[in-house]
Amino acid sequence: MDTGENTARVVVRPARAGDADDLAVAHVRAWQVAYSGLMSAQYLDRMEVAERAQAWAQRLAQPAADSRVVVADVRDRVVGFVVFGRGRDGNHEAGEVYSLNVHPDHWQVGVGGELLSATHAGLAELGFSGAFLWVIEGNRRARDFYERRGWTRDEDQRIRDIQGVSVDEVRYSRSLAG
Repeated sequence: MDTGENTARVVVRPARAGDADDLAVAHVRAWQVAYSGLMSAQYLDRMEVAERAQAWAQRLAQPAADSRVVVADVRDRVVGFVVFGRGRDGNHEAGEVYSLNVHPDHWQVGVGGELLSATHAGLAELGFSGAFLWVIEGNRRARDFYERRGWTRDEDQRIRDIQGVSVDEVRYSRSLAG
């Protein structure tokens, strides 16, 4: 059934250099909607698509050896992405999901689930037996999303500075076996 953009087929693939602009739009819009009420409105309103596009262009031009960027493409337009790789906590048996964002126009239609499934497979291909990620504590939508997909909150918590904004985060983990 292909009656509209939100129900169109999702293609999950590695990011390409030409994806920077679409990545930036998805990134900014996801943050502005998902973090409304959780982060400063002033900060979210100041987010610039052009600035994010430049950062994405640089990242894609010089890919990191220990991480991957995977996108969700709907009708030749990137509507979401995930970045994952070696855990930054020093545990070499667990991979980390650094960021998963989907444009709000594509929430609750399977895009995030497709990206997370690709992440599980990608981390397992990289040789990790488990994975972890950090979520803003008050982001109930994201926490429910991960919990429905087998992620469990562990006891780790932290306060992280994101571009000068302090946020409380909780850690989730899961096995990649099976």
